[in-house]
Parts: sequence; C-alpha cells; structure tokens
Amino acid sequence: MEYKNFETMPVVLTVNDIADTLAIGHSKAYSLVHTGKIKSLKLGNHYRIPREAFISFLREGTTAI
Repeated sequence: MEYKNFETMPVVLTVNDIADTLAIGHSKAYSLVHTGKIKSLKLGNHYRIPREAFISFLREGTTAI
C-alpha cells in the first residue's frame, strides 16, 4: 500500500506494509522486525508494527537496510 504521508498510515502496520513502503523485500522487512531494528508486537504468528515505531525507525536515519 502506498501512503502519501504519516497521517494516512494505519495506526498499526503489517510487515508487508513496511516492505512496500520501504521498497524492500519481505525477507528484509522480517529481518528488520526480528532483530528489533523496527519495534513490533507479535500476536500469535503475526507481527504488527505501531505507526509511531515505524516513523521513529525512519527518523533515526538508520543504515540497517
């Protein structure tokens, strides 16, 4: 899904959402979540990324990718 700005993003994102937004593969997106570089919640077998955690990751300017 493509978002025009932070306000149009859902409050909680999926790994697929962050992969699409960052234009990276799903494996890399899962790696960022598993290593804790992007803070997430694990609910059953699914990861959910709070919008604010994703925005923090972007603003930190990390070179994790």
